[in-house]
Amino acid sequence: MKRFLSAIALALGVSTAASAMTLGAHGMGQVLIYPYYTVNGGNGTLISVVNAIEEGKALKVRFHEALNGRVVADFNLYLSGWDVWVGQVFDTSSDGSGAAAIATKDTSCTVPEFAPLGGQGLKSLSFTNTAYSAANADGAPDTLARTHEGYFEVIEMGVVTNATKNSLTAITHVAGVPARCSQVTAAWGAQGYWTLTPATDLAPPTGGLYGSEAVLNIAEGTMYTANAEALDGFSTVQQHTAPGSATPDLNTASKTAGIVSAFVPLAGNMIRADYANSEDAVSALFMAGSLHNEYVVDPGVAAASDWVVTLPTKRFYTDPALLGSNQARAPFNAAFSATEGGTSCSPIKPTVISREEDTPYRCVSGQLCSGYALCYGANVLTVGSVESVLATHLVHASENNSSVVALPPATSPYVNYNAGQLHIDLTSNIYGSESAHPPLTSANGPVLYGLPAFGFLAMRYINANVTPGVLANYSGDYPHRSRVVCTNSTNPQNACQ
Repeated sequence: MKRFLSAIALALGVSTAASAMTLGAHGMGQVLIYPYYTVNGGNGTLISVVNAIEEGKALKVRFHEALNGRVVADFNLYLSGWDVWVGQVFDTSSDGSGAAAIATKDTSCTVPEFAPLGGQGLKSLSFTNTAYSAANADGAPDTLARTHEGYFEVIEMGVVTNATKNSLTAITHVAGVPARCSQVTAAWGAQGYWTLTPATDLAPPTGGLYGSEAVLNIAEGTMYTANAEALDGFSTVQQHTAPGSATPDLNTASKTAGIVSAFVPLAGNMIRADYANSEDAVSALFMAGSLHNEYVVDPGVAAASDWVVTLPTKRFYTDPALLGSNQARAPFNAAFSATEGGTSCSPIKPTVISREEDTPYRCVSGQLCSGYALCYGANVLTVGSVESVLATHLVHASENNSSVVALPPATSPYVNYNAGQLHIDLTSNIYGSESAHPPLTSANGPVLYGLPAFGFLAMRYINANVTPGVLANYSGDYPHRSRVVCTNSTNPQNACQ
C-alpha cells in the first residue's frame, strides 16, 4: 500500500510526505465502516473484525444509532496477529422496547470487559441512550428502541508491541485464550500504565484490517451480508485512547501542514483533493453523484426490496452538538432538528427503470410526485411497498419527503415495473433542481457533487411451491454502485482530470 500511495503521489507531482487517504486496496485498511446493523423484526446482526497481518492491533469499535449518528456503544478491542473477533448484535427485550446489545463468545481482550450472559462463555455489552437523552437530548425520541438500527466503525488506534510492558504478549492467544486480558484491563484502570501514558507499547497504525456483517433472521431463514468499507492511510501516528473517548474518530486523520488529502478514483485517474478538515477527506472518498442498483417486487414470488443508504460522515455536518451551531455544512444543507421531527433531510431524485428500459416520463399518481430525501445517518428506502424486508423503523413520510420509493402502475401488458433498476440522483431533487445541496469543495480545486453515501440492496423472495406445505425464503444482497461527479473550481466548466 505504501508503494501504491507513493506511485500516486509521484504521478501527481506531490510530496510522498503528505497525509493521504484512499479507499483500502482490495477491502483492507486502517478503518472499517460497516453500513448497517439492526435487531428489528427478529433480526440480529453478525459482525466480524479480521486482523490479516502478524502485528497486534488496538482498535476502537463504535456503534452509532441511525437517526443522528449518536454513539450508543463503544469499546476497545485488542487483536493479536491473525486474530478474528466475532459478535452478534441482538435485542435484549421480548417486546422491542429494550436496548440492543452485542454478545460474543470470543476470547480476544476488550475494555471494558463484557458481562457474563447465560453461561457457556457467552458475554455481552448493552447499548445505551446516554448520548441522546437527558442533557444530551437532540429532539428525536430518547427511547432505548432507538439503539435498534444504525451503523458502526472500527478504527485502528495503533500496533501493540512489547516495548516496555509486554502488552503484545498479554493479548496473544495461548491454547485459544489471550495470555493476560487482566493486564489490559488493569492498564486502563486507576493509575494503570495506559491511563497514565496511552502510547505505552503502541506504534503507529499499519492497516491490514477487513470485516463483514450479516443481518440474520433465523425464523424466516434469511441472511443479508455486506463487507465493511475500508480506508487506508488514515493515520501516521498512534491514537490510543480509553474506552468512551471521543477520539479517534473519522475527523482525526493525520495532517501534513494542516492538510489531509483524499485520492478519489475517477475515470481511470486518481484525483487528489485537499482539505483542512479530516472528515471532509473521508467524505470525499464516499462522495457519489448517483447511486445505482436493482430491485425486485414481483408479487408472483412475494419479492420485496430494501435499499440501505448510509451517510457515514453526516453527523459532522448536521448534528448541532458537533457543529456548535444550527447551521449545516456542505455537502449537507439541513441541520438535525427537533422541529422537523428529529430529521436532517437531504433531497434526492429516484428514477425507476424497468428491465426493458421503460421509465415514467411524467408524474403518475400523487405519490410519485412526492419529494424524496435521505433524512438520517443510516436510511432504508423500501421500493414499491410499505413492506420492509429488514423490518426497518426508519420510515418517514411527510408532505415533502418520503422513504418509500413508489412504483408506477403498469399502463399496458408490456410495461412491467415489478423488477428493474433504480437510479438515485444525489445532486438534485424530484423537481430536477441542481442545487439540492452544496458541493464539497477542496482547497486545491476539485469540487465533488452529491453526498457521501454507500450501502446495499437487500432482496427477498418467497417460494410457496417447493412441496405441499413447505415454504422457502430466499435472500440476496448487492452493494450499490456509484458515479463520481467532479468539476474544478479554477475552471468550473472542466471536469476533474
